[in-house]
Amino acid sequence: MRDVGEAVIMADDVIFVRQGGELVALAVAPYEAEAVLQELLEHYPQLLAGYQMRRSDPRRFLLVCREAPVADQYGAGRWSLDHLFVDQDAVPTFVEVKRSSDTRIRREVVGQMLDYAANGTRYWGDGTLAQLFERACADIGRDPAAALQEVAGQDADAQEFWDQAERNLRNGTVRLMFVADVIPDELATVIEFLNTQMHDTEIYGVEVRRYGSGEAAECFVPRLIGATAAAQAEKRSPTSLNEKLQSSEPEVLIAAERLRFLAEEIGLPLKSTPASLRITDSLGSLVLLYPTYRTVEFPLEVLYRAGRQAEISHVLETLQRIAGTSKKVSAKSPNVGVREALEHWDTITETTQTLVRIRAENTPALPGK
Repeated sequence: MRDVGEAVIMADDVIFVRQGGELVALAVAPYEAEAVLQELLEHYPQLLAGYQMRRSDPRRFLLVCREAPVADQYGAGRWSLDHLFVDQDAVPTFVEVKRSSDTRIRREVVGQMLDYAANGTRYWGDGTLAQLFERACADIGRDPAAALQEVAGQDADAQEFWDQAERNLRNGTVRLMFVADVIPDELATVIEFLNTQMHDTEIYGVEVRRYGSGEAAECFVPRLIGATAAAQAEKRSPTSLNEKLQSSEPEVLIAAERLRFLAEEIGLPLKSTPASLRITDSLGSLVLLYPTYRTVEFPLEVLYRAGRQAEISHVLETLQRIAGTSKKVSAKSPNVGVREALEHWDTITETTQTLVRIRAENTPALPGK
């Protein structure tokens, strides 16, 4: 047994690789600095052990940026998160890296991460994630659209993806990850406790052990901590829209029924996805109901592209009055709570009809018309 800073490494902690006809033992090798592990995660996000989180649907991670600036009420950039990722379902993933020799990994890092999560979910909005991602891609000469499609699929729509990421932020649907060469027992206990207590937020530790000798190739072995049966049961949720509606509060079911009547009234199709019920036109989604988040949302991207600033301001002012003073509606995809929407359904209907008219005016004419 030998000490490396605060970490205790057993002399028999080895793995074996075959070289020719022989097995070669690779002993565990500590990282020289946090930056070494941070750089590995930047280039190889598979080390975050996404396949161990959901073996039936492994998580794939897209790096938004390193050293993500986190604001608080006093202004931007008070803190800096080591890595900010999103997975293929646009779930923001906060990653903080520590070496086991750093004594802060036992307790201080938990408070540090909660600061990042509490303020990131509050102050990252109105396109911040997309801007951070595009800036990071520009710095390394990478095509952001291609990078997104590698993780989210060829049919991924960038605007919808980043809008969903911001919805997840606002509703606390995020993932917090502590990464180290060794996760101490004290931190593992806290991770497992928090993960069983929090329904919308996932919390994990990942040990990324490095093995290697002077002659052989290095080997990196990630191990997920915190994915207990109790934690998975706490976060298990209905997968289809019908299941979500059946388990929703009565006011969500009323909003869904009114949305169906509204679609019939304005003569537009009502479509469902696993996450939402939405009225659509030829330009995309017009108004959406999210049962999980209990919100009604109005994407305004079409109006922004058309330069309809006066109408945008009117819609935002209207929805802000419905939402009240307790929350500020988003400029790009404003939403209001289901309860408030039902209390002002006539205004919701009028706003929808206004958007139908404006979007129709900006629909490209068919050839020959």
